[in-house]
Amino acid sequence: MSGPSPLPKTAPDFGSFIGNARAVDILRRAIARDRLPHGMIFAGPPGVGKCTLALMLARFVNCLAPERDEACGRCSPCKRIGAAILSRRLHCERRADRPCGGCPSCKIMAMRHPDLHLVEPKEGKSVISIEQVRDLIGEVAFQPIEARYRVMILDPADRMSIEAQNSLLKTLEEPQSRTLLILVTSNPHALLDTTRSRCRLLHFGEIPAGLIERRLVEVEGRPAAEARLAALLGGGSLAAALDFDVAAYGGILEPAFDFVSLLLGKGAFRAASATAAAVAKDKQEFRFFLDTVSLLLEDVYYAKIDPGRVGRLGLGDRIGPLARSVPRRVLVRAIEGVRKLQGDLRSNVNRQIALEALFIQVARR
Repeated sequence: MSGPSPLPKTAPDFGSFIGNARAVDILRRAIARDRLPHGMIFAGPPGVGKCTLALMLARFVNCLAPERDEACGRCSPCKRIGAAILSRRLHCERRADRPCGGCPSCKIMAMRHPDLHLVEPKEGKSVISIEQVRDLIGEVAFQPIEARYRVMILDPADRMSIEAQNSLLKTLEEPQSRTLLILVTSNPHALLDTTRSRCRLLHFGEIPAGLIERRLVEVEGRPAAEARLAALLGGGSLAAALDFDVAAYGGILEPAFDFVSLLLGKGAFRAASATAAAVAKDKQEFRFFLDTVSLLLEDVYYAKIDPGRVGRLGLGDRIGPLARSVPRRVLVRAIEGVRKLQGDLRSNVNRQIALEALFIQVARR
C-alpha cells in the first residue's frame, strides 16, 4: 500500500505561527528538555490559534525526521496530522450540502492519523458529552498505534459537562507515558478546579493587528486596504480577520460615526436608542459596530495628542472637528465605557440596553 499522497498545500509550522511567540517558545523548550507535560490547558481569546498550535505540537512530537525546531513536513505523520491543521479551513469544492469525497479539499479532510484525536461537540450539540470522553479514556488506556505520542485535543474543553470532566480526572492524574492531553479553552475558569490543578496552563493573548494585517496580505493575498480593516476589526483574532466580510461591513461605518458624534456631542437619546436597536439584532454585527466605535473614539483621542495616527478607518477629515469639541475627560470615559461593554459581550448581556446605558453614562455628563 502506498503512503499518503502529497498535500496540495503546506500545513503551517511553529515558525509561521502568528503571535503568542512566548507560548511557542515554552513548548519548544519543554520538548528540547523532554519535559512536555502530559496534561495541558491552552487558554486564551477565541481565534488566536490555540487548537492550531496544539495540532502543530502533535505533528512535531510525532515527526520521523524533525529539522532543528520544525517538523519535516514530508513524513507520513507530518502529512496526516498536517491534514488535520489544513482541514480546519477547508470546505468541499464541489458541493455545499455534504462532502463529495473526490475534490482535493475532501481528500485532505479525509486523511486521519490513528493516534491523533480531536474531540469537539458533535454536530448540532453544544457540549462534549460524557460518552465522548469515555471513548477517549478507552483509547488512552492503550499505547499509540504507530506514533511516538498519542495526542488528545478537546476543543472547547469548557464545553465538557461536569460529569465528563469528573470522568477525565483520573486520566489527567495518571496518564499513560506516551499520551498528551490538551484542553483548549477561551474560558479556563469554566473548568473544574480539579481539572485545572492537574494540567499545565499555557496562556495565549490577542494577536497584534500589524501581524494579522501582514499575514492577510502576504499569505492570504488580500488587498492592503481590506487587510488593514480586517486586522483592525478582528479584535486580535486571526480567525475573525480571515472571516471578515468587507461588503457586509460597508453599512456599519457611518452609523458608528453617527453614534460617536451623538455620544460625544450630547446628542438626543432617541437617536442613539434607534441606532442601538438597529445594530443589536445580530451579535456579530453588534461586535463589529462596537469595535468600529472603539477605533473611532481612539482616533478622536489621537487627534488631540498625535494627529499622525488618525484616519485608520478613512474618516480623518471628520475626526478633527469632533476632537476639538469634546473635553478629554469625557473622551476617556467614553473609551473606557466601550471597552467594558466589549468585555461584557462575552456574557449574555442585553446588547441594546447595554449600549443605551453607555450613552446615558457618557452623553449626560
